[in-house]
Order: sequence, then C-alpha cells, then structure tokens
Amino acid sequence: MFYDKLKFRIKKMTYVLEFALAMFIAASVVVGMVDLVKYLVMIFTTNPIETYEIFQKFLGHVLLLVVGVELIVMLVFHSPGSVMEVLLYAIARKVLIGNQGMFDFMIGIIAIASIFAVRKFLYVEDLSNGTDSGNVFSAATPLKQINDIMDLNIPEDMGNTIGGVVSCAAKSSFRPLIVGAEFEILNSRIRILKMKDGVIEKVSIRIHD
Repeated sequence: MFYDKLKFRIKKMTYVLEFALAMFIAASVVVGMVDLVKYLVMIFTTNPIETYEIFQKFLGHVLLLVVGVELIVMLVFHSPGSVMEVLLYAIARKVLIGNQGMFDFMIGIIAIASIFAVRKFLYVEDLSNGTDSGNVFSAATPLKQINDIMDLNIPEDMGNTIGGVVSCAAKSSFRPLIVGAEFEILNSRIRILKMKDGVIEKVSIRIHD
C-alpha cells in the first residue's frame, strides 16, 4: 500500500514538472515570435536578390516555433499523435531548410513517409493503452485503500471494492457495464478497462478538477 501511494505521488509530481516545462516552452515560443516581425522587416528592407537567405532563415524559425508548440502538446496530452507531429515537423524543417545533398534529402522523405505509414497502420489513440493517463487498479482493490492512495473521499457505502463502486454507479445511472465506460464520482473519473463474464476485473482512476 505504501509503495502504491508513493508511486502515485511520484507520477503526480512528474505531471506537474511536465506542465512546468510546457509553460517554459510556451513562454519561449511567444518570445521567439517577436523575431518573426524582425525577419519581416528585414525581408521588406533588403534587396530582392538578397532576400532568399533571409527568407530561408525566416521559414526555419517558423518551423522551429511550430516544433516548440507541438512539444507543448506532447508534454500536456501524452498522445502518440503529438509525438509523431513533433517528429514530422522536425524532419520537415531539416528537409526544407537544411543545406544537405540529394541523399540526405531522400532520407528525409523516407522518414516522413515512414511516419505517415506508422500513423496509418500502427496508430493507437493513447500511449497508456486506454488508461486515460490514469492509475490502473484491480477491481477487487478495497475502496479504503483507493481513497488512501489517491486522496479521494468516495463514500464507503457505495461498495467495499472499487469494482463494487463502479457497479453501484452504473446501477444508479442506469448505464451498462462495458469496457470503456466511464463514471464520474466526486472529483474522480473511473474507467472500466477489463471485464470477464460480466464481472469488472480492472479499472483506471483519474483525478480531475
């Protein structure tokens, strides 16, 4: 029980740290956007023949800011889609802006095509295998233990186990017990992850504001 509670605390702290990093990146992106205005002024005031190099740096700066924005999405939402977007924009920036030869250009094109292939054939909605970034528990876990680990106050008269709580919530809301069903109880969101013969075996719990 102590181990589970410590693991939950550490996981919660990592989310806070990731959010703080995302805020730093967001601030850097906003500051970096000021340089875009400077690039535009340079493009308008420079001889047209000499604007190619400036415009190339302008595009590189824009794509770098886009990568920063996608990093924020990746840190906040933890989705494989956001990871692929970061890789896609980073490779596109290298291909479009980098001064590489034809071989490196073709490698970049193959890398982009590979990302699209992964997205089409191997894509999953959530890196956490459907846990909705929550903590996974056996449905037989006592409710008192769940309340202690996750600092919840789910009424114990709803059931002795977390599975019993979900069954009670389903019965009171006239909803069927199926895999993927979610139930909001106080400030928690409980999702059914696994069932067998109509019995809940595994759930995930996520705290929301």
